[in-house]
Amino acid sequence: SKLEKAVSSTLGPNGKTVIITDEYGKPYVTKDGVSVARKIYFKDPVENIGASLVKEVCELQVKQAGDGTTTAIVLANAFIQNLKEFDSNDINKAFDEIIPKVIEQLKLNSKELKREDIKYVASISANNDLQIGDIIQQAYNFSNIVKVEESNNLEDTLEMVDGMQLDVSYMSKRFTNTLKEHCELDNPNVLLLDGKLEDLMYFKTILEKVSANDESLLIITEYISEKELRKLESNVLSGNIKLCVIKTPGFGPIRKDFIRDLSDFTGADIINVQPGKQYSPLCLGRLKSCTITKNNSLLIKHDEINVDEIVNNLKTLSENKELTSYDVEVINKRIQNLTAKASIIKVGGGSEIEMKERKDRYADAVLAVACVLEGGIV
Repeated sequence: SKLEKAVSSTLGPNGKTVIITDEYGKPYVTKDGVSVARKIYFKDPVENIGASLVKEVCELQVKQAGDGTTTAIVLANAFIQNLKEFDSNDINKAFDEIIPKVIEQLKLNSKELKREDIKYVASISANNDLQIGDIIQQAYNFSNIVKVEESNNLEDTLEMVDGMQLDVSYMSKRFTNTLKEHCELDNPNVLLLDGKLEDLMYFKTILEKVSANDESLLIITEYISEKELRKLESNVLSGNIKLCVIKTPGFGPIRKDFIRDLSDFTGADIINVQPGKQYSPLCLGRLKSCTITKNNSLLIKHDEINVDEIVNNLKTLSENKELTSYDVEVINKRIQNLTAKASIIKVGGGSEIEMKERKDRYADAVLAVACVLEGGIV
């Protein structure tokens, strides 16, 4: 009840913001339910266990939808308070029967959201802030890939960029650097491997150069050995280097096509590891930025990279009459990847506290819109 009382104050479009301090006493203002829940601990160990159980509900909601965390805690507490007298086995059986019916009813009552109405969903999620709604509407008008970043300016701005989204995640949570389990790298170098990474010694020169110049590195590989992954985790945690490892997208012959496209998109050489060879930094590619989440990876193309000629060649190839419909579909998917666009919302504010609070609302609103585009509104 204590946990729910604090978190539920943020509920809905008229919810209040909550002020939290970190371990150094620095204030942080947010309306994000999961951020509030994560910061609540109780001196009483038994109370803390109860709160931790309900926090798990919140965390699962974040993983599955990204939004609706406050609602999840309010419902969890309502069930706990109202079902105390019942046998827990009976409650579980009842939920197993009821939940599919509730989901079915929601689907029957849901309506598809018109693209021009995105701003209303975003505004409601962001405490009825129409400015946030309008900017998110513009972002989705340009692309379904929308990213929220911090800005050094007072104003919120929208930037349209070339961005490729991959259905792969980080290979270790230890590469993430925020509460929301994202890994964000600015101007990262890109190391692209066609095959497995089983010995970091071959890339010692590259790792030393990235670390010495205080740069960052994105490693894309089919597989990395447990031993080498632990070494990289240790170096990241100790602050020696900024990097992230992701899996090569696709499988079978398609994987080879993806690797070729990533090489063109980043300017990185495709490396087939040869035992005993020491690879130099000249084989690295470049990105403007990348954001790796638990669900996908967004790569923003560097301004110096041009893929127009490659895209034109693929378009010409797709017109070949001898190709099967599957081959044409694969080529079109490659063209789509190389020419994909992304919208970057840069959130400003009069102070760091204001900017971070607005950024939380933008991020929640973007996730709410993504859920609505998938499942509709009621």
